[in-house]
Amino acid sequence: MAAWPARILMVVDGQYPATGGAEMQARLLSASFLRQGHVVQVLAPRLSPTQAVHEIIDGVAVRRLVYPRIPVLGAIALDLRFVAYILRHRRQFDVIHIHMVRNLAGAAGWVRKWLGIPMVAKVSGADEFHGGILDPVLMRKPTHRVLNAGARRIDAYQCISAFTRKAMVRAGYDDAKMHLIPNAVDCARFACTRENAPLVRVVFVGRHVKVKGIDVLLRAWAQVRRPDGVRLVLAGNGPERFVLQDLAHELGLNEAVEFPGNVDDVPRLLATAGLYVQASHQEGLPNAVLEAMASGLAVVATDVSGHEDVVEHGRTGLLVPPNDPVSLARAIQALLDDAGLRRRMGEAAREAIGHTYRADIVTAQLLHLYRSLLPTKTGKGEFRLTDDANQG
Repeated sequence: MAAWPARILMVVDGQYPATGGAEMQARLLSASFLRQGHVVQVLAPRLSPTQAVHEIIDGVAVRRLVYPRIPVLGAIALDLRFVAYILRHRRQFDVIHIHMVRNLAGAAGWVRKWLGIPMVAKVSGADEFHGGILDPVLMRKPTHRVLNAGARRIDAYQCISAFTRKAMVRAGYDDAKMHLIPNAVDCARFACTRENAPLVRVVFVGRHVKVKGIDVLLRAWAQVRRPDGVRLVLAGNGPERFVLQDLAHELGLNEAVEFPGNVDDVPRLLATAGLYVQASHQEGLPNAVLEAMASGLAVVATDVSGHEDVVEHGRTGLLVPPNDPVSLARAIQALLDDAGLRRRMGEAAREAIGHTYRADIVTAQLLHLYRSLLPTKTGKGEFRLTDDANQG
């Protein structure tokens, strides 16, 4: 594909920067595109008065939209400010990439025909389908119907897993607009050496919320015959943290479980681990599992969409039924007891991530998608929107 300097507006419908999957992906992709010579800006809401309106993060310009933090009216005000911003600045960008199909995606769709530039929306498969505008239970609400009608006007959707694609089609979206492009991993950041490393930690990294099934993981851990000194590390934070700490105490796991909270240096934590475990009831395509595999860890995970997209049972890890602590304990036990199997699976996991999920591979796929949506092509083989196209 011919090289071209794309001008990309990355839109984050939430806190930026943050440790959530969509926000982390937007940050990783923005930095990757910038290193490749493209021009990138991030646009996000200003959710705290301590946040700067203008900021540079990883060399990327970040612009935050100020709006009144008032229930309902505040969301409407943010949507209007966002729409006004992209209309006013549309000539500065070749493509708009919105991370998550939520309110901003719905608002943007309504002004698509006046923009003159294509829009891509990423479907993460988490919040959108549970409490968001794609929630099947809520889609009949007037506000959700209006937002979905707008979101359907977007040019293309980045579906990060087979589940998200199927769910979008079930929600009434055009299958022809769906493009299966996974989350990306900065493999160099998670590279580490594991030869002769002692097994001291089994790790989970993520939000402490019910959908992650951490309570199931704790019940499974209580059944595992643990080698001396091996601890389960539950990194992250969330509304379930104190409930989970109480459960660990009830199960007699005080000396066998750590709750370090949010961890700044995740690569270092994974480098000291011997196994990664994730017991979620549902996933989109979890960054934490991708990162664990990139660091060379075998993975035990539940057999749900998102996990089954990336973990190959018996080769890169073990998949077990969700909400089944007995099966989860058996899988963990099998890998704790067999260092050779852990090592082989970890090496296969690292190789699998490098072949499919490297940041340069994913950005190439996204650039190909962006190009396919652009209306003009120069005689030199470089894609660029004309001023007339920008004006719509």
